[in-house]
Amino acid sequence: MKTVFPTILLCLALAGAASGQDKSYFPQMTKVLVDTSFHAVFGYEKGVKVLNISCQTLDPKDPFYCDSEAVVSGMIVAKYKAPGIKDSLTILFDTGMSDDPEFSIYGKDQKLVGHVSCVEMYINASGLVYTAGHANNMFNRRRKFQIQKDTLLEIKQPYYYVGIKGPIQKDVTLYKNKTGPETVAQLPKGYEVEVLLAESSNKDYEADLLFLVRTDFGLVGWLRLENEDMFGGVLTELFFMGD
Repeated sequence: MKTVFPTILLCLALAGAASGQDKSYFPQMTKVLVDTSFHAVFGYEKGVKVLNISCQTLDPKDPFYCDSEAVVSGMIVAKYKAPGIKDSLTILFDTGMSDDPEFSIYGKDQKLVGHVSCVEMYINASGLVYTAGHANNMFNRRRKFQIQKDTLLEIKQPYYYVGIKGPIQKDVTLYKNKTGPETVAQLPKGYEVEVLLAESSNKDYEADLLFLVRTDFGLVGWLRLENEDMFGGVLTELFFMGD
């Protein structure tokens, strides 16, 4: 417990500082709109050749050409030469068959390097990849990756920052720990809370059910959601977006 709470307090301090900053993060990057329906954005620095064309418009001999039955589909966003990788990488954006947006990175012979459910992707000159978006998850999940040996590896955070505020839709209990009976607060329907942090272990297409929450008074405790809470049952903006 001595190591957990300093980490949590640091996360909260950083989150609070970030909330007061200009939201135009990565100002050194050039940003292009990839898709209007999801307002998908791609940001890049030097070393990136932006294409932003549908794979259906490519020459049929192109390895990324696609038709209605293709496995790889969507927008060919850019070509990218990552540091330490011999061949250039191809970045795609696909809205999915049922509104499941994701960015994907492919290498030589259309080998999948990695894909992330998101609506924002940013790549800097050193090969770091940042993603954001409420897509196939419960909130706007912001993540960081590095391309190593033809693999997209996530740089793990102790928690994901959530930052959702609002009145709760039903009575809830905040707990001292992630498991166990000890409680911090019993909150009535309509009480104002802020969802601060979420566990960082969940993958895409999995619902987060454990959140660190701050009450309007300033108490902090763990909120344990049930499966029936996945679609805005506790806060209207805290819901699973996707299939």
